[in-house]
Amino acid sequence: MKKQILTKIIATIVLATTLLLGNVGATKAALQANSNTQYTKADNPENWMKNFREMEKAGGAMGLDETLNGNLTAKESNDIDVHMMRATEYGAIAILSASGYGNPNKINGTNVTTTGNKTGMILSTNAREYVAGGYQGKIFAGTDARYYDTYTDANSARVGDALGASTATNPGCQGWYGATAVWVNETYHYFSRGEYGIFSFNNNLVLLSIGTFCGRGVAVCGEGL
Repeated sequence: MKKQILTKIIATIVLATTLLLGNVGATKAALQANSNTQYTKADNPENWMKNFREMEKAGGAMGLDETLNGNLTAKESNDIDVHMMRATEYGAIAILSASGYGNPNKINGTNVTTTGNKTGMILSTNAREYVAGGYQGKIFAGTDARYYDTYTDANSARVGDALGASTATNPGCQGWYGATAVWVNETYHYFSRGEYGIFSFNNNLVLLSIGTFCGRGVAVCGEGL
């Protein structure tokens, strides 16, 4: 089990292909550092979640032939799992950018990377990015819980999600490098990340139509996924 978890973490951070899409038919796949193939759209996280998972289906962008259950799990494993980036997976990228393998001084602006050069993961901190995470009981109804992270308040921050609060038991990364921090609640359910720096986070109502957002997909490879 530990080996499988480690495999997923490594695959997410190092091997995952960034997949940004508006709809399944317009899906674009890109290497992490290729800033010319990003795709953004005014949409909501419910659609991002569904469309990312459907990339595995027959005729989808991955060239696979998977059949999905109603909760978006695969009927039979093809050893590849494509899903919307969870809050914890985004956190891994953010923390990596501030580590010895990143460059936190170059993570503000448009089309930058976690390292400040083409070896890093592409980011656009001038726009919000939806992640699969939000207020408990209010997000992704009917979707298997393996595909998203749930929260109640700042004290429910998870290790590795780069969230938290200065007054929380787990302070996390709130405010790092001047980032803004607005927690999800019973009205504004979904987390969005970025816009004011890689460590920034905000909340959004699912029906909010103001602005253009992007979503990031993660492709994880491993036996029995």
